[in-house]
Amino acid sequence: MPETHRMVICDDHAIFREGMKNVLNANPGLEVVGEAANGLQALETVKRLQPDLVIMDIAMPEMSGIDATREITALLPATRVIILSMHSRKTFIMESLKAGARGYVLKDSAGEKLLDAVDAVLRGESYLDSPVAAHIVDEFVKLPEKAAPEGEDLPERLSERERQILRLIVEGNPNKEIAEKLFISPKTVENHRTRIMSKLGRHDVIGLIKYAFATGLVDPDSWSR
Repeated sequence: MPETHRMVICDDHAIFREGMKNVLNANPGLEVVGEAANGLQALETVKRLQPDLVIMDIAMPEMSGIDATREITALLPATRVIILSMHSRKTFIMESLKAGARGYVLKDSAGEKLLDAVDAVLRGESYLDSPVAAHIVDEFVKLPEKAAPEGEDLPERLSERERQILRLIVEGNPNKEIAEKLFISPKTVENHRTRIMSKLGRHDVIGLIKYAFATGLVDPDSWSR
């Protein structure tokens, strides 16, 4: 029997929560087991239910979604959080990621992007909506132009296939698409991804993007998602 992933939706608009619940529950393997209308309620609900995934708004009463995310990821490392927000400001995006969110999707594109984000994050990947990814690029482009941080090796420590896969990951390709491009299995891609992160000491896509830009493996001016 296929595994069912348990989810909690946190948003202060009941109609929006109901819409998201219907979308998610309509997909096999996904089950919304709880809802919350404010940040404190979100924290208590997630602590009680310990779901696999939380869909979290930022602007909520009592406690912000960012603060709730920080608490949740500290208390329950196995529970992943996707921010689903109307806010596209760089400050909100960066603070959400620093708080431990594994994905960030804008509400105006939620219909087409949310399920992709859920699928990616449940596989252990990260997901950034395209406009959000652009802000991340802007942030990293502002970094001083230098080689890798002191004590960090250049990409030559990776094999040619690993460098190839790293470029495709940074360009925003999910494992399945990478596998199709390189004529290998998704499992092989996942193994390469795990090895790359281990070698580089990075544990999410944001870290890989930062590394790829800092070392010149990927040119920020030509990067897009």
